[in-house]
Amino acid sequence: MIDEKAISTAQRLGYAGLLPFLAFTLGGLLDVYGDHAIRLFVIYSALILSFLGGVHWGVAMQSEGSPSRALKWSMVPSIIGILLFFAGVWVSPLTMLTVLALTHLFWLNFEKRHLAEQLWYLELRNRLTFTVVALHVILIIISL
Repeated sequence: MIDEKAISTAQRLGYAGLLPFLAFTLGGLLDVYGDHAIRLFVIYSALILSFLGGVHWGVAMQSEGSPSRALKWSMVPSIIGILLFFAGVWVSPLTMLTVLALTHLFWLNFEKRHLAEQLWYLELRNRLTFTVVALHVILIIISL
C-alpha cells in the first residue's frame, strides 16, 4: 500500500504536469505563436500518453506470472504518439488533437479496468484526464 506522502507527491506532480497543457492552450487561444503552441501541445500530449503507458509497464513488471500481455498493452500510448509524430507532416493539427483526446479517454477507461484497486490513482487520473481532454477540445474548436 502506498503511503499518504507518496500520494500527495503524485498528486502535486500530476497537477504540475497540467502546466504545459495550460500554457500551450493559452498560447493557442491568444494566438501567441498559435501554430507552434498547438504543435507543442500535441507533442506534450503524446509524451504524457507515453508516460502513462510506462505506468503499466512498471505494474506489469511487478505482477506475478507472465506479464507479456500487460507489457504489450503498455506500449499502445507510445505507439500512437510516435505514429502521430510521423503523420504530423500529412495530418492536420485538428486530426492529431482529436486522436490524442480520444486516446486519453481510451487509456483512462483501460486504467479503470486494470487498476481498479488503486482508487487514489484513478481519482487523480479522472481529474487530470478531464482537464487534459477539455484543453484538447478548446484547441480543436479554435482549429476549426
